[in-house]
Amino acid sequence: MEKEQYFDIEAPIIPGVSLGGIQQGMEVKGLEKMFRTDQYFARDKKISLVTTPSLRYIEYWYMGGIIRLKVDIYDGRITNIIATKGYQGTVNGVLRVGMTVREVLQVDAGFSCYSPPGGLMSPNFLGICLYFTPNFDAETDSLSDYMDHKILGIGLINEFNAEGDDVYVMLYGLNHPRFNG
Repeated sequence: MEKEQYFDIEAPIIPGVSLGGIQQGMEVKGLEKMFRTDQYFARDKKISLVTTPSLRYIEYWYMGGIIRLKVDIYDGRITNIIATKGYQGTVNGVLRVGMTVREVLQVDAGFSCYSPPGGLMSPNFLGICLYFTPNFDAETDSLSDYMDHKILGIGLINEFNAEGDDVYVMLYGLNHPRFNG
């Protein structure tokens, strides 16, 4: 990595765990110095602070948005990490940003689309969502109409409710091995 490179854009994406060499759920304590230099680095587009309508989260974009971090301002933890165009790492060496929906389905036909957020999820690749369009409506659209759309981003999913149940498993009925005994 270059001296001024904060995250590894070639690091493998580990579903539900890490992306760019950072772990989802980690405290941003160790990254505070980098985030404080935001104004300086915004000029050369290393780190930029992006305003969000929420008063609960702060969003940082690294290198123009190649890696996007959402930080909970109340507990200082990274709640969401997304890799976008320019990210070189892959999921299990087979899924990457920029591949088409058709290519994704050739890797694993278990991917289904959910809306919002216009993303693909599979019980065989738990812990990630592949975003291809914000406009997909699962009630009216057919995935076959989007086969040539490119994957715009890969996001980590690791959200649990107060009982420790995986929120996405509950919402989408994915077959999570943790619940299969």
